[in-house]
Amino acid sequence: MLARVSATLVSCANRTPLAVATYLAVVLAAATALWRLEGWGFGDSVWWAFVTTTTTGYGDLYPVTVAGRVVGVLTMFAGIIGIGVIVGRIAAVVIRTHDDFTHEEQVDLSQDSDEQLRLLREIQAELRTRRPDHAG
Repeated sequence: MLARVSATLVSCANRTPLAVATYLAVVLAAATALWRLEGWGFGDSVWWAFVTTTTTGYGDLYPVTVAGRVVGVLTMFAGIIGIGVIVGRIAAVVIRTHDDFTHEEQVDLSQDSDEQLRLLREIQAELRTRRPDHAG
C-alpha cells in the first residue's frame, strides 16, 4: 500500500497543474478546518493556511486548540512538500534546454545502441570462426 501511495504522489508531483491544484486543495482544506476549529473568519483562515504552507509564519494568527494545532502541524508538512514540489517543477522547466533528449528519445537511442552492440558481437563471433587461430 505504501508503494501505491508513493507512486500516486510521484505521479502528482510530475504533473505541475495537478501539483498546484493539490496544493490549493490542501490550503482550502486547512483553512476550512481552522475556520471551524478556531472560529476565525474564513478569509483569516485562508490567510493563515497560505502563510503556514509557505513557511512564512507571520504569527498574527495561530491555532490555540489541540485539534487546530494538529491541523497546523499537518499543514506545515504539506506546505513544505507542496511548495518544494512546485518550485522544483518550475526550476526544472526553467533550466531545461532545447538540446535535452526526451525520455522517448533516450529509450530509442538506448535500443539502437543495444542493437548495434548485438550486431558487433555477431560479426566478432563470425570472424573468429572464419579465421584460423595464429596464437600457437
